[in-house]
Amino acid sequence: MLAFAFPEAGGVALNCIHMTSNSHSFKGQTVLVTGAAQGLGKAASLAFGRRGAKVAMVDLNEPLLNDTVAELRDQGVECAGIVANIAESGASQTIVESALKLFGGLNILVNNAAVSSVEALLDVTEGEWDKVFAVNVKALFFLLQASARVMKSAGGGRIINVSSPGTRMTLTNYTSYATSKAAVDYITRTAAANLGQFGITVNAIAPGRMDTPMQRITEESNAAAMGIDINTYIQSRTVDIPMRRRTTPEEVAEGIVWLATQEASYVTANRLNISGGLELD
Repeated sequence: MLAFAFPEAGGVALNCIHMTSNSHSFKGQTVLVTGAAQGLGKAASLAFGRRGAKVAMVDLNEPLLNDTVAELRDQGVECAGIVANIAESGASQTIVESALKLFGGLNILVNNAAVSSVEALLDVTEGEWDKVFAVNVKALFFLLQASARVMKSAGGGRIINVSSPGTRMTLTNYTSYATSKAAVDYITRTAAANLGQFGITVNAIAPGRMDTPMQRITEESNAAAMGIDINTYIQSRTVDIPMRRRTTPEEVAEGIVWLATQEASYVTANRLNISGGLELD
């Protein structure tokens, strides 16, 4: 399923107002962000938009995406909403073609959309495993591939995949999720090796524990399973962070933006950990 958020359908207008900020480091560039309606995807969309980029925002939740697009427009971001289930067959190519139709190019991909899973190893079901990998690995890879083809023809681009500290930690209840993010790390490295010759950098970013809707759902589930209140559970997951605090979507978004700048043009096949030292290499 893929559709544009047209105003006559009760959605948000695609023709958004232009930037009013004095910061134009991405002026003239188009950014495609998945999972853009909330959390880190929303923060990244705003961070790029404030710097002059045109932002194609992808999400499955049409009402929430419409609200987010409207909110960003009010802040001067030139943007458009693309409603899509990225896990559907052929969705990746259609999404990229839609971004090209909207803005005429594609310079930066932020592969942010993901689903979480909280199951002990012996409780993981085939259906849960397939659901996680369909979004976190398969959709991410084919969005990367479709975007890279466009970037190759254009002479270069930036791809940022969202990974997780969980790939380097022993998490007994996150087998499916952490394994899928380990696959993201490998896709990042092999894509960087293949695409560097075309002027395309590919990097990953690993956010630490932050207050996002997906994180809250996961933490509430874990707290309930342990029979403790949510605040106590959150505190127990904060004391083991060397920085002794959680991060924010806005803080992580700045790292994503940096990986797309000219200053980071020689950074590729890398993973930027913004986790307060949660995973220690």
